[in-house]
Amino acid sequence: MKALQTVIVSLLLVLAIGCDYKYITPDTGAPVDPDDPISFSAEVEPIWTSQSCVNCHSGNGLFSLKQGEAYQSLIDNSLLDLENSANSKIVTVPGSSGLHSGYTYSGNQELIITTWIDQGAEDN
Repeated sequence: MKALQTVIVSLLLVLAIGCDYKYITPDTGAPVDPDDPISFSAEVEPIWTSQSCVNCHSGNGLFSLKQGEAYQSLIDNSLLDLENSANSKIVTVPGSSGLHSGYTYSGNQELIITTWIDQGAEDN
Protein backbone atom coordinates (compact mmCIF):
# COMPACT_ATOMS: atom_id res chain seq x y z
CA MET A 1 0.00 0.00 0.00
CA LYS A 2 2.83 2.36 0.87
CA ALA A 3 4.49 1.57 -2.48
CA LEU A 4 1.27 2.44 -4.33
CA GLN A 5 1.04 5.78 -2.50
CA THR A 6 4.66 6.52 -3.38
CA VAL A 7 4.01 5.77 -7.06
CA ILE A 8 0.88 7.93 -7.13
CA VAL A 9 2.59 10.85 -5.39
CA SER A 10 5.57 10.51 -7.75
CA LEU A 11 3.31 10.54 -10.81
CA LEU A 12 1.47 13.60 -9.55
CA LEU A 13 4.76 15.41 -8.96
CA VAL A 14 6.01 14.50 -12.43
CA LEU A 15 2.78 15.76 -13.96
CA ALA A 16 2.85 18.99 -11.95
CA ILE A 17 6.50 19.69 -12.70
CA GLY A 18 6.23 18.60 -16.32
CA CYS A 19 3.41 20.99 -17.17
CA ASP A 20 4.88 23.97 -18.92
CA TYR A 21 2.33 26.16 -20.61
CA LYS A 22 3.61 28.38 -23.35
CA TYR A 23 0.96 30.55 -24.83
CA ILE A 24 1.76 31.55 -28.36
CA THR A 25 0.44 34.88 -29.45
CA PRO A 26 -0.15 34.92 -33.20
CA ASP A 27 2.14 37.28 -35.05
CA THR A 28 -0.13 39.83 -36.65
CA GLY A 29 2.78 41.54 -38.38
CA ALA A 30 2.87 45.19 -39.24
CA PRO A 31 -0.50 46.73 -40.03
CA VAL A 32 -1.34 46.91 -43.71
CA ASP A 33 -2.50 50.31 -44.93
CA PRO A 34 -4.85 49.72 -47.89
CA ASP A 35 -3.84 53.11 -49.30
CA ASP A 36 -0.14 52.18 -49.51
CA PRO A 37 0.59 50.25 -52.71
CA ILE A 38 1.61 46.63 -52.09
CA SER A 39 4.62 45.54 -54.14
CA PHE A 40 4.09 42.10 -55.68
CA SER A 41 7.81 41.34 -56.02
CA ALA A 42 8.84 42.74 -52.61
CA GLU A 43 5.86 41.79 -50.41
CA VAL A 44 3.66 39.15 -52.04
CA GLU A 45 6.07 36.76 -53.82
CA PRO A 46 8.29 36.29 -50.73
CA ILE A 47 5.28 34.94 -48.80
CA TRP A 48 5.23 31.78 -50.93
CA THR A 49 8.94 31.22 -50.38
CA SER A 50 8.64 31.71 -46.61
CA GLN A 51 5.65 29.36 -46.44
CA SER A 52 7.49 26.67 -48.49
CA CYS A 53 4.85 26.81 -51.24
CA VAL A 54 7.61 26.85 -53.85
CA ASN A 55 8.74 23.40 -52.73
CA CYS A 56 5.79 21.93 -54.65
CA HIS A 57 4.77 24.87 -56.83
CA SER A 58 7.99 25.34 -58.77
CA GLY A 59 6.63 24.78 -62.27
CA ASN A 60 7.31 21.05 -62.45
CA GLY A 61 3.85 19.99 -63.56
CA LEU A 62 2.17 22.41 -61.17
CA PHE A 63 1.96 26.14 -61.55
CA SER A 64 4.97 28.08 -60.30
CA LEU A 65 5.09 30.39 -57.30
CA LYS A 66 8.83 31.02 -57.71
CA GLN A 67 10.18 34.56 -57.82
CA GLY A 68 9.81 35.93 -61.33
CA GLU A 69 7.30 33.25 -62.42
CA ALA A 70 4.50 33.58 -59.86
CA TYR A 71 2.60 36.50 -61.37
CA GLN A 72 2.10 34.89 -64.76
CA SER A 73 1.14 31.61 -63.08
CA LEU A 74 -1.52 33.36 -61.00
CA ILE A 75 -3.01 34.87 -64.15
CA ASP A 76 -2.70 31.76 -66.37
CA ASN A 77 -4.26 29.48 -63.73
CA SER A 78 -7.10 31.84 -62.72
CA LEU A 79 -6.02 31.95 -59.09
CA LEU A 80 -7.14 35.56 -58.55
CA ASP A 81 -10.69 36.84 -58.05
CA LEU A 82 -10.46 40.56 -58.72
CA GLU A 83 -14.11 41.08 -57.71
CA ASN A 84 -13.74 39.42 -54.29
CA SER A 85 -10.12 38.99 -53.23
CA ALA A 86 -11.01 36.78 -50.26
CA ASN A 87 -12.45 34.21 -52.70
CA SER A 88 -9.24 33.99 -54.72
CA LYS A 89 -7.91 30.43 -54.89
CA ILE A 90 -4.45 31.67 -53.88
CA VAL A 91 -6.12 32.81 -50.63
CA THR A 92 -8.61 30.00 -49.99
CA VAL A 93 -6.66 26.85 -50.92
CA PRO A 94 -3.84 27.08 -48.34
CA GLY A 95 -5.28 25.69 -45.12
CA SER A 96 -8.06 23.82 -46.89
CA SER A 97 -8.36 20.05 -46.79
CA GLY A 98 -6.14 17.69 -48.71
CA LEU A 99 -2.55 18.45 -49.58
CA HIS A 100 -2.79 22.04 -48.37
CA SER A 101 -4.30 21.33 -44.95
CA GLY A 102 -1.01 21.85 -43.12
CA TYR A 103 -0.17 25.12 -44.82
CA THR A 104 -1.70 28.40 -43.79
CA TYR A 105 -0.69 32.00 -44.11
CA SER A 106 0.78 33.42 -40.93
CA GLY A 107 0.41 36.85 -39.40
CA ASN A 108 -0.90 39.37 -41.86
CA GLN A 109 0.23 37.51 -45.00
CA GLU A 110 -3.36 36.89 -46.12
CA LEU A 111 -4.13 40.57 -45.61
CA ILE A 112 -1.12 41.55 -47.73
CA ILE A 113 -2.27 39.25 -50.55
CA THR A 114 -5.92 40.35 -50.47
CA THR A 115 -4.95 44.02 -50.27
CA TRP A 116 -2.66 43.57 -53.28
CA ILE A 117 -5.53 41.95 -55.21
CA ASP A 118 -7.94 44.72 -54.14
CA GLN A 119 -5.41 47.27 -55.42
CA GLY A 120 -5.64 45.73 -58.89
CA ALA A 121 -3.13 42.85 -58.65
CA GLU A 122 -0.39 44.72 -60.46
CA ASP A 123 2.88 43.05 -61.48
CA ASN A 124 5.02 45.56 -59.57
